[in-house]
Amino acid sequence: MKIFDGNYLFSTPLYAPSAYFDILTGAFVVMFLASAFLYWRRSKLAGENAVLRRFIRRASKSAMTWAIIGLIFALFRYGGIDYLAPPIWMYLVLLGIVISIGWYVYDYSEHYPVAVWQLEQSHLERRFRPVSKPRPEPQRVRPKQRGKRKN
Repeated sequence: MKIFDGNYLFSTPLYAPSAYFDILTGAFVVMFLASAFLYWRRSKLAGENAVLRRFIRRASKSAMTWAIIGLIFALFRYGGIDYLAPPIWMYLVLLGIVISIGWYVYDYSEHYPVAVWQLEQSHLERRFRPVSKPRPEPQRVRPKQRGKRKN
């Protein structure tokens, strides 16, 4: 296959990128915009669930990072810059995205339920704890003086 040939992977293409590459670049733009939207609206989307807010923040930051890296390499490919335009870089970015998705699916399925359970338990424990009384403000110690005060 031509796409796995070493001469193709490690050389700067002489021809303009195909329509598939344009679609891939558009997908990177959509990925960046969607993850930026999720990052800025995570408090509205997750509500009171602090664990989900943290998960959305971490996943959207990762997606924005991969989208920016992909857009930079797409820009290099459109510009035809040597050493930065070979297709191997885009394949490595796509491989990194697949690995990141796998990690976040694993994290969501294994760590997220445990963290939610711990959060619920801490809320239950806090509910039955007695309310602490506010401490009074400490008063400044004044020296004891007898008689008339001299100015």
